[in-house]
This record gives sequence, C-alpha cells and structure tokens, in this order.
Amino acid sequence: MKFKNIEEAKDSLVEAILCEYIGTLTNNDKLQEKSIKTAFKIDKYIKNNFDLRELKGLLNYDVASVQVWVANMLLPIYEDIALKLLKDIRNKKIPHCSYNAGMIIDYWKK
Repeated sequence: MKFKNIEEAKDSLVEAILCEYIGTLTNNDKLQEKSIKTAFKIDKYIKNNFDLRELKGLLNYDVASVQVWVANMLLPIYEDIALKLLKDIRNKKIPHCSYNAGMIIDYWKK
C-alpha cells in the first residue's frame, strides 16, 4: 500500500472508516472486518510516512466515526482538541461512535 501524497492517503482512510462504520451498523461482518483492517494499514502508513498534523482538518469531518478515528490518531499531538471532540461525541450517544470515543478517553487517561 502506497500513496502519492497525504491527500490520497486521507481519502482512502476516510473511505475505509466509512465502510467499516456502515458494516458495523448493518451487521455486515465481512465489510466491517475488511474495512477496519484496511483502515489500520492506512493509519500505519500515514504515521510512518506523513506529518500527522496534516490530518487535523478531518476532525471537522461531518461523520462522527471519522472524527473518532482521527482524534485517536491525533491525541499525542493535539490532546486538548482531540479529547474535547471525543467527549462531545461520547455525550451525544451516537451508535457505536460514542462508545468508541469513551473507550479511547478511558484508555488515554491510563
């Protein structure tokens, strides 16, 4: 897996996260599992090849599952912003996203 630039990597990451979320909501285990594996591979590629600060704009993405994933990636760099976003999502009770946001917060505090 290679990307020419961060924009291409970001687009692929968002696509994988959205597919994973759709798979989760529709109980499509195959789609969910395939998509999450892809998202983790892209996540790793981005961390190894690009500046994570270039993902900051995705914190404003209009889908909570993308926001949660990116906030988790950016916690070491933008802790205050990422934690605030995760707390907001946790409190909104969005299916699957709020639970994941809460788990990330709990893990980060440890």
